[in-house]
Amino acid sequence: MPTIYDIEQMKSNSKEIFSDILNYVNDAVGKTELHDFEKNVFEQLQKLGLALLENFIASTGTGYDSEQPPVDDTNRPLRYKGTKKSPYFSIFGEALIERARYQTGSGSYYYPLDAQLNLPAQKYSYLLQKWLQAGAVQTNYQKAVELINEIFDHQLYPYMPQRIGKTVASHVDEFNDQAPPPDADTEGTHLAISADGKGIRMLPSERTNKQNNPRLGRGEKRGTKKQSTVTVDFSFDPTARSPEEIVAALLKEQTSPQQTDDSDDDTNNDRTARNKHVRATLAGKENAMNYLMERLKKRDPTNSKPIIALVDGDNSQTNALKQAIKTYKLNDRLDAIILDIIHVAEYVWSVGTALNGEYNDKRIPWVREKLLSILQGNVGRVIGGFKQMLSKQTTTSAQRRVLEKSITYFENHREMMNYNVYLKQGYPIATGLVEGTCNCLVKDRMEQSGMRWSKIGATAILKQRAVRINGDWKAFWESFMKQQNTILYPDSYKSVA
Repeated sequence: MPTIYDIEQMKSNSKEIFSDILNYVNDAVGKTELHDFEKNVFEQLQKLGLALLENFIASTGTGYDSEQPPVDDTNRPLRYKGTKKSPYFSIFGEALIERARYQTGSGSYYYPLDAQLNLPAQKYSYLLQKWLQAGAVQTNYQKAVELINEIFDHQLYPYMPQRIGKTVASHVDEFNDQAPPPDADTEGTHLAISADGKGIRMLPSERTNKQNNPRLGRGEKRGTKKQSTVTVDFSFDPTARSPEEIVAALLKEQTSPQQTDDSDDDTNNDRTARNKHVRATLAGKENAMNYLMERLKKRDPTNSKPIIALVDGDNSQTNALKQAIKTYKLNDRLDAIILDIIHVAEYVWSVGTALNGEYNDKRIPWVREKLLSILQGNVGRVIGGFKQMLSKQTTTSAQRRVLEKSITYFENHREMMNYNVYLKQGYPIATGLVEGTCNCLVKDRMEQSGMRWSKIGATAILKQRAVRINGDWKAFWESFMKQQNTILYPDSYKSVA
């Protein structure tokens, strides 16, 4: 147990280190290059930080109190069993914490100091864990550890953030549930939701049909990927646009700064996505859609704002979305399910290329005409024109295949292609936000060279990465540390008053 002399000696050591730093500053003038000066001062500041940390720990004491020992639920004092020294690894380096321990009725030990200091379950400080995980969700485990090791001259192992991350990620759902909704003054008049899928390469043990059956069951795929469902919710203020504006943008002819991909980078666009919230899950489409519905309830507790849904034409996604809306009884507020105009344009381009050739001067005018007609609300007329082309004897088999595919796509999604109405109402008509989220949330981290994932590991990264992209990293870690304190140190024992 540190004595008063020990504590005073620690204070003296801290003052001596600080004095050495000041002396170094004076001695280095005119003799040291700036980058060497910066490096040397940082190393000495680390030593000072460790000395101050050890001083703080020693001054806090061991948690032993002879006059007020902790008691059990029968008000019986616990038996004091001496102290135990345990390592604590901080950003400054490793220190030892001497903790008083008391034996409980079950034979385990209770350490009062642990709750007072809110020590983590592992020896690594919460700040070090936070920085490691920040790096791990941005790059990869190894690079995250290498960066911390390089900065602080530590020798941490590459697997650390992977092991820590599972515990950290387990709090994300609770954090999201308890987080307050966006400030009403920052919200738009309408709510929008969107979903998409992004595959993640899995470990062999996680793949479907892992018994290598010679035949696949109905609907099975011998794939190496598991589909994650990516969701986005945001609010916006509608701004009407004309079909001509959209066609010009789709054909890269737009000269004004206004965008059509409905991104949140255009500050002059009233349809800017406000308070965008993203998520990716491997728990299935139903889980993802239910989460979106809960988000809508949180963002609009008055149940008054119109809702629009942006989809890319994937039937399973759309059906899951419709089912969730029905289950949560939001049909009366759903103003539109809108098919992504970019996907529609791709079908038009494929037909235009098949009929006219890739380098024919007639191709672009033909595409412009069809897109404008679709955006003006004449989808049926465009479908009819495609069907007439099918009947022509001059149409080749390759052209017929492209026409048939486009006709089927348009007919299956016709109810979601009322673009003339959507544009007058000022609604976004593209899924650029969720597609961009598929890249920044999933692809950029999960599809790095050679990566294969377990479901648990992928989920841990996706949850934490979403927190960071949503701008909640600082608030999340404050919440996580409080939660850990409650879990690790329940109020089981009290001191005698």
